[in-house]
Amino acid sequence: MPEAEGPVNRPTGFTEQPGWTALGLLVVCAGPLILLAGVSGLVPDDARAGVVVTGLVWTPFTAVVLVLFVVGTLRDQRVWRELDAAGVRVLGEVTSAQHVWSGEDDRCTRIRMLVAVPGRPPFTTSHLVAGERVVEVGTRVPVDVHPTRDLFRLAAEPASR
Repeated sequence: MPEAEGPVNRPTGFTEQPGWTALGLLVVCAGPLILLAGVSGLVPDDARAGVVVTGLVWTPFTAVVLVLFVVGTLRDQRVWRELDAAGVRVLGEVTSAQHVWSGEDDRCTRIRMLVAVPGRPPFTTSHLVAGERVVEVGTRVPVDVHPTRDLFRLAAEPASR
């Protein structure tokens, strides 16, 4: 049975994650700012060559990070729009649930689901649900599925006891 991947949550906007946005902007701006400081003479003459070389090394790296970020964000938004336009709501059935570590001190629940789409073969998927929730096997979860592509997202969190 094929395993499908899809967006679980709506892509977050920049204003919803200000800390990560600020850190990303700092990383993206580091190379060009270092290069600008070295070229414009804001550093002592004996350190200028090192600063310029560092800026030349970091600038392409930051450009790659920026391009990957923009391309990934545009892809997530396109997938979300496709599901909004053509998505079909079906019920996925939880086939297993287990508690797993999701960070240093955080635990969550990994659920595996079987999703059947009319006119297509069924597929399985797994999701992490925040917290140590008890999700019973056999629970039905609403899922939005694209009728012709392997795109889907949870329409609601699974019910727990």
